[in-house]
Amino acid sequence: MEPFKSILVDIDASVPAHPALERAIPLARASGARLTITDVMTVPPHARRYLPDGLEEDVVSRRRQQLASIAHALPEVPAETKLLVGRPATVLIQEVLRSNHDLLMRSHARDVIAAGPQPFGAVDMELLRKCPCPVLLVRPGRREQRPQIAGAVNASTEDRSERALNAKIVEWTLLLAQLEGGVPMLLQAWAPFAERMVRGHSAGDAYAAYVERVRQGTASDLNNLAASFGGRMSGVRALHRRGEPEAVILELVVSEAIDLVVMGTVARGGIAGLLFGNTAERVLSKLPCSVLAVKPDGFVSPVPLDVV
Repeated sequence: MEPFKSILVDIDASVPAHPALERAIPLARASGARLTITDVMTVPPHARRYLPDGLEEDVVSRRRQQLASIAHALPEVPAETKLLVGRPATVLIQEVLRSNHDLLMRSHARDVIAAGPQPFGAVDMELLRKCPCPVLLVRPGRREQRPQIAGAVNASTEDRSERALNAKIVEWTLLLAQLEGGVPMLLQAWAPFAERMVRGHSAGDAYAAYVERVRQGTASDLNNLAASFGGRMSGVRALHRRGEPEAVILELVVSEAIDLVVMGTVARGGIAGLLFGNTAERVLSKLPCSVLAVKPDGFVSPVPLDVV
């Protein structure tokens, strides 16, 4: 997989802290990517009717100046700035489509001032569902010199598109680890199908044998996925843990001090790949780390270019 060529970073130019920009700078430097810093202004139509003449233009001009000042202060990374006006998710996706950015990064001022990690908001969730390029949602806080970067996969799927998405998750995990000097790993949760029913309808030995077959099968699937990348996976840990994805991922993020989780997303009313629907959204609402969400090949955003 080639390094990034164009990174779009969405910030709030009116506040002093910009976690996504801080992470984007070394990524752009390591990959040689061009950097575009943007902020989104939303002026409600009903409010526009009551604003004094010229005030909206003054606010826009001030925000553009703030963006330019931030870009000018960046160390050794040339960047352009764009102020977008409209619904945040819509105009950000349109900018991705218009300028062919291959990564969108975003963080929130509310995460900086609030106690503890805050749930990803409505704009984040819409971007995860509809943005055609990978979306990196950055949590605030000091990043380790060698961040732990984990790809969350479902190596046991039989769906061809999900298998391809697994491979893409691994590629992105390896790439980010390379660019950030991080430590890559793979995560897979496994749980026997209909476990309670099998337990209730089987003798103890038969139930234990069933669970062991599932464990061995899913472990083999994970090993085969890793082996398909050959020597590139040398030294990469593959964590295979029993339990539902929501619980397993959250436990591993904490116990392994994971800085970034890479997962796949599809537009099926929720997030899929390893996770589906409400389960994924519950995980994302609790994750204390950053998240990179990637789309399957061939994904087409439902957002048109001419709607704000």
